[in-house]
Amino acid sequence: MQHLQWEGQTLGDQITADQVRTEVKRLIAEVTERTPAEISDTALFEQDLGVDSLMALEVMVSIDKKYKIRIPEAEFANIKNVDDAVAVVLRHSPAAAPKP
Repeated sequence: MQHLQWEGQTLGDQITADQVRTEVKRLIAEVTERTPAEISDTALFEQDLGVDSLMALEVMVSIDKKYKIRIPEAEFANIKNVDDAVAVVLRHSPAAAPKP
């Protein structure tokens, strides 16, 4: 059985959109020096949050490592907000929980 590490605990073999959303917001908050609560799902990384290309790369590399996925560069360029990041992670993760 595959196990993912999630903030020090084991999840089993599935991740959910809410878990990914929480992690993406935490990472964006870290690089922008905000709290996760200040980051909406639709806030544009560059325009609304001031995320530059290096910050975005740092976040996506962290996500790649955390979920053991590889996001193609072409798809990476299309990630503009938290909702986009969550969709991409779930699309590329074999551990994504099935949609209801």
